[in-house]
Amino acid sequence: MTSSVLPEAASYEGAAEPAWAPPPEVDPVTPHDVADRLRKLSQLLGMRTAGWVLLGSGVVLLAAGWPLRWTELRVAGVLALLLVAVAALFTIGRPRFEVAVGVPDTHVAVGDRATGTLVVRNAGTRRTLPGRVDLPIGLRTASLAVPSLKAGGQHESTFVIPTRRRAVVPVGPAQSVQGDPFNLMGRDTLWTEMIEVFVHPRTVRLPSRQVGFVHDLEGHTTPKLSSADMSFHALREYVAGDDRRHIHWRSSARTGRLMVRQYEETRQSRVAVALDLADGSYGSEDEFEDAVSVAASFVLQALRDESPLALVTNVDVQPAQTSTRAMNELSRVERLANAHLTDVVRLVRDREGNASIVVLVTGSKVSAVKVRQAATLLNLDCRVIAVRVSQTAVLSVDTVSNVTVVQLPDLADLPQAARRALL
Repeated sequence: MTSSVLPEAASYEGAAEPAWAPPPEVDPVTPHDVADRLRKLSQLLGMRTAGWVLLGSGVVLLAAGWPLRWTELRVAGVLALLLVAVAALFTIGRPRFEVAVGVPDTHVAVGDRATGTLVVRNAGTRRTLPGRVDLPIGLRTASLAVPSLKAGGQHESTFVIPTRRRAVVPVGPAQSVQGDPFNLMGRDTLWTEMIEVFVHPRTVRLPSRQVGFVHDLEGHTTPKLSSADMSFHALREYVAGDDRRHIHWRSSARTGRLMVRQYEETRQSRVAVALDLADGSYGSEDEFEDAVSVAASFVLQALRDESPLALVTNVDVQPAQTSTRAMNELSRVERLANAHLTDVVRLVRDREGNASIVVLVTGSKVSAVKVRQAATLLNLDCRVIAVRVSQTAVLSVDTVSNVTVVQLPDLADLPQAARRALL
């Protein structure tokens, strides 16, 4: 009797081995995913939170009133669903508007009146229903009513931009709200881009100082005479040691004596206005605003004097080429939590080492001793004018070596303090 034993594993040529792969992993659905899907569904349907609440309430009332045979619950549920259906009719279609937002002046000073206009035009072929256009202005949103417009008709509204404090106020984008009066459903359509309105800090005019500290061929003329410069003054007789390149040969031939040119020396100040943004340097928000105004006043005066200028903060150095650009930068600055006075002084030393005048503006929380210690990081040839803004201090100007410390109680006192500091 013959028995055949089959092998435990047999392989046959040409037979395909079964392919097995583990099932794909399915990521668990998180609450964030559910919220994101509901948000997308709400945008698709135009449903707002109040609409979802009313819709859910209607379903619950019907589900409870039907088995209980409670007529009042059924009626309330039907009315809730009917109200949602009516609200959905207001979202059908899309308005064909042409919307334009105009702001005549995007650069204003604190306290100036700033207004803008919103023009809505019906670009469709049918009359539109009354509606509204929401226009964000800073931290608030202005809701401007738009009446029913015939084909080609337009409506113009005027709005006011707040300018009570220094800031960059974003205006827009304008969006039309197409929905029911109960705000159950609605669709928002953006029509314009955002416009930035710069509210510049308050400034005072400072005394001009045309004569600088650094000898510069492109600077302003001074009473001091020089044998080599750009501003011609007069001719004089040659003396031993004069450069022969400055001999005026035609005058020498006419007089029979060597005559040389004499010039007025030109000097210019390279100014760095350093504004301390450290939050711990200031006792209040108003004190910081006064410090920004002080820095802005020095910036404008340096630009009027046509002096090379750099605006320095704790984080950046901005070459001030125009007054508008400099004022725009000062409209943006805010106090910084993790900053120190020495940060801005080191930036001046590292990036503006050739500055002849450094105006350092800080607050009352920094003592005069600390200000003088920070000024030691700068070059000894540099004139430092440190302004401590303190609403409780008495106006004073103290100069020791190359550092002048000004105690400034009010912005109106700055011209007098600057006149004494620049003597």
